[in-house]
This record gives sequence, C-alpha cells and structure tokens, in this order.
Amino acid sequence: MRRRLLPILVTAAGCAAMFASAASAADLPAHPFVSTTGKAQIWVAPDIAALYFDTGAQDGSAEQAAASLDELSTAIAALLAEHGVAENDIDGSELAKKTVALSKPAADGGTSAYLLTRHYRVQVRDLGRLPGLVAALLARDHVDSLSASFERTDKDSIDRELMGQAAADARANGTLLAEAFGRKLGPAVAIARAPLDKMGQALLEPPGAGRPTLPAAQGIKAYSVPPAIPFAQSVTAVFKLGGPSADTAAARKASR
Repeated sequence: MRRRLLPILVTAAGCAAMFASAASAADLPAHPFVSTTGKAQIWVAPDIAALYFDTGAQDGSAEQAAASLDELSTAIAALLAEHGVAENDIDGSELAKKTVALSKPAADGGTSAYLLTRHYRVQVRDLGRLPGLVAALLARDHVDSLSASFERTDKDSIDRELMGQAAADARANGTLLAEAFGRKLGPAVAIARAPLDKMGQALLEPPGAGRPTLPAAQGIKAYSVPPAIPFAQSVTAVFKLGGPSADTAAARKASR
C-alpha cells in the first residue's frame, strides 16, 4: 500500500514547493494534501440592462460647442424619460474635450474646432421598452457607439448559490480523488477562486476584486434582449489527506 500512495505524496510535496514560491506569505502545510477544482454554472433570463453611448458637438468656438452639447443633452434626457427611464438611472457626467483638425477650412478660415463629447450609462429596468428606446436613440443624430450589457438584479444571491455548489463540487471531486488512493479527505487548508498555480495572487487580492458590476458591453443586435445570460463560479480547494478510507482499512484487516 505504501508503494501505491507514494505518487500522490510526492505530487503533494511538489505542489507545496510550487505554491510556496508563488505566495511566501501563505505557505501550505508540509503534510500530504490534494487539490481539486469545483465548478457551477446556470443560465438565467436577465431582468435589467445598461445602455452605453456617446453624444458630441463640434464648433470653432468652445462656448458654442458647449451650448450645442447642452441642447443635445436636454433632448436625450427627454427621450429617455419618454421611454420610462428614471432620472436617477442616467449617468451622463463623463465629459471630454479636445481640438480636432478640420478636413477643409471653415467659413471663417479656421482649420481646427473644439469637439465636446458626453458618455452615457443608462440603466433600463423595463426590458420590454428596450427595443423602442434603442431604435429611438439610433434615429437621432450625434448618438454614437451604442452598446448594451444585461444583468440580474439578484446576481449577488445567484453568485452565492453557485459558489456553494462549486464548493460542494470541489469537495466531492476531492473525496473521489482521495478514495482512489485509499485515503479519506481531510479538512480544507486553502481556498481560492483561481487555479492552484495562481492561488498566491488570488489570496492576496481584496474581496470582490476582478468582477465588474455589469458584464462587458456588447454591440446592439436586432434590438433584442437575450433569452438568458450565464452565471458561473469556480473554486480551487486544497484539502489535507486523512487516514485510510473505510474500504482500505477493511481490506487491510481482512488480509491479516
């Protein structure tokens, strides 16, 4: 039996050395251990969306460009209100200003102009009104780079449930792996969302790091809401190897 257990013990020692070099502040214990990964995924219909788009105004006078942008912003606010978007769900505070070269001189002989742009992020809570809102925005002049992302308002609850499922999957996988070598699975000694070779970095990240509030925006296609969006969680756990499994202990006793 010792010969059968030797490969996993050597592998465990090698993993411990690798992990120690990656995260000296979080060394794994010297005793034999086994690492496993658990995963869980679900597709759920979205119940909220975010629209992203830019508006802009250009003029040889910075004051006139600003006045034109303000007029355009007022019209955009009215359009959004017509489609049921609350004022608190509109973020148009991001402004940019730059000077651009004109392809041909202006009437006053100027060769450059001021370009002022405003970036919008708009939450749409009634997805039934999204196609009409998108069509109205696309029909307006000076509305560019329209894209959208979709999410669930209860995403935190979904993520917690999936994390529990992923943890259970990691423990089940660890149990099967340990039993394959005639051992019991002991307690967890390290847990992270990253694979084993990246656990050092993951353990040093602050809680919640690496996940945006909303998924990356996608280009608008056919103005339609996707039927479902994916949620997934994964976890890597390192367990201490326990003593012989029940079957192994029984076999040893029978062989005596």
